[in-house]
Amino acid sequence: MEDLLKLLDRFDQSSGWFMDFLALVMAAAVVAMLGIHIHRFATGKTDWLGRTPQEEDASGQVALMQLEVCRNENEDLKKQLALSLAENQDLLRLLKEFEQETETLKNRLETSDKKVAALKELYEELDRRFADETYTMTQIMYAMDEINLAVSNPEYFERNRVDVCMNILDYLINTIKDFRSKQPRVTIHVRHPDRDDVLIHYAHSTGHNHWVKRYQPPVDGSAAGKAWRTGTPVYIPDVNEPGVEYHRKEHSQRLYRSILSVPIIAGNELSTRIAVLTMTGAPVDAFDKTEMERVLLFASLLYPLIHMDLGRRGEMNG
Repeated sequence: MEDLLKLLDRFDQSSGWFMDFLALVMAAAVVAMLGIHIHRFATGKTDWLGRTPQEEDASGQVALMQLEVCRNENEDLKKQLALSLAENQDLLRLLKEFEQETETLKNRLETSDKKVAALKELYEELDRRFADETYTMTQIMYAMDEINLAVSNPEYFERNRVDVCMNILDYLINTIKDFRSKQPRVTIHVRHPDRDDVLIHYAHSTGHNHWVKRYQPPVDGSAAGKAWRTGTPVYIPDVNEPGVEYHRKEHSQRLYRSILSVPIIAGNELSTRIAVLTMTGAPVDAFDKTEMERVLLFASLLYPLIHMDLGRRGEMNG
């Protein structure tokens, strides 16, 4: 190891001139190459990077080719973009048409739903009317059975006149729609045997107190009296309205606002009148046209029964 170190030290001492010579040669070579490069650049044989015109042309051609490729790709992208925009416009148009068709179908569906609801409501109304008319006919039949039995058996009617008349008038009440809330009450008055200015109690429905038998409506100044005088129905939707012909009884606990009085008469001959049927209702304007017609029907049904009874009792005169 020591021998090797000694050898290297001798080589370094003996070769210093060689290294100086080698550095000088390399510097000369660099200067020569730099001179040649400057000369070739000055004469136009190369560019400053040392490239010949052929190499530069080749590089330019490559750059141009690359630029052309980029232009072509750009044109393709523009065409694809235009095509996408056109397709997008078509999709928007189709979407708009679809929305319009959807809105049209929605409107048709709403119209159909309204028609179905109207038909359903009409059906339900017809069903209610049918049920109401059926029930009304049942009550009329019951009333006619009572009347037929009474007319065919006067002695039976004379013994049970109060109950028979109450049953018939209750059947009439049952034909009034919502009679539980309207709380209708019915009375029948006939001519007073001794006075011409008032009428007298003949019969009444359930729901009255015992004072109903004492009330004698005046011929002038009451709804029953007006129906008696004119031979035509009298309907007062609200007895509290000023100017109506209604008898306001003192100390009366009146529980009604509407009153309907119809004459019990044969046809339109005033001379055939024998009584007045009066119905009261709790709410204002309690009775509609159909209910008034039912009251008139029951008044006609009652005519032969009351006529027979008054005749048997000798109270038809005057």
